Formats: sequence, C-alpha cells, structure tokens
Amino acid sequence: MPTSRRLLLVASFLTLSAPAGARAKTDEDEIHALLVAHTEQWNLHDIEAWAEILHDDADWVHWGGGYWRGKEQIKAGTKEIHRTYYQHSRMSPQRVEDLTFLSPDIALAHVRSELTGDERSPGVTFQYRKSALFTRKAGSWRIRALHNTRIRPNAIAADVQ
Repeated sequence: MPTSRRLLLVASFLTLSAPAGARAKTDEDEIHALLVAHTEQWNLHDIEAWAEILHDDADWVHWGGGYWRGKEQIKAGTKEIHRTYYQHSRMSPQRVEDLTFLSPDIALAHVRSELTGDERSPGVTFQYRKSALFTRKAGSWRIRALHNTRIRPNAIAADVQ
C-alpha cells in the first residue's frame, strides 16, 4: 500500500475514533479563530481579507437594520463604511457568550464586542452583541448568517445573568 494512502487511512481512523468532545473542541477552536481573524482584518480595514470569514451565500443584518445578502453585497457595504465613518474604527477582541452546535456542521454563537472610532460619534465606545450562524461546507467553517445589534446604554442591566 502506498505511503500516502496508508497515512490517509490512519488519519481517517484517528478522526473517526476521536471522542465527540475532541472533535467539537477542534470545531470550537476553528470558530474562535475565525472571530479573531474577523477582528484583526476589521482593524486593518482589509475588507477583502475580512470577507474570507463569510460563505458566498452569507446574510448580514447590520446594527442599523439593513439586510445585505451574499458575500459581495456584504463586502460592498462594509467597504463603504470603512471608506467613510469607520475608516479609523477599532473593534475590541470579540468574546463568545455562548456557542451551541446545532448539528456537526452548524453552530450558533452569541458574541460581544466594542467599537471605537466611529467618526460620527467621536470619543464614544459602542457595545455590540452579535448572533452568528456558522456552517461548515467542504470542511471549512464560515459565517452563513450574522445579526449585529448595538446595545443601548442601560440595556445590559436588563440582561439575564
């Protein structure tokens, strides 16, 4: 048996024999890594690289209620805001409040972050909560749908702890 085929069989066996928790942990790590990349690319204002976290058929509801459909429309809208009032914005590291695997290839995350540098509101830090639906296609996790909500002042006090 050729070496490459033998390695493939061993890797397949190890993957299938790994405890479900070990596989989920790897998936969880991949999703966390996507959020780190999302933050880093946002802060570099590199929207082409930032959009790599999205599936081509992604949907995005931004904090103002607009609904962008598809990676290209999401990129176009995000490029425009980074060309204008978000050109000096900075996103804080995103914090996962919860991550639930709805199936082996679908995960729902609720994520918190802050944003500074909105030129329309100098000196203000905005807090956000996102609902992100991650799906795995062709072996890669990406965002399929995201809803971003700006948290109003005093709204956090109403959060269930």
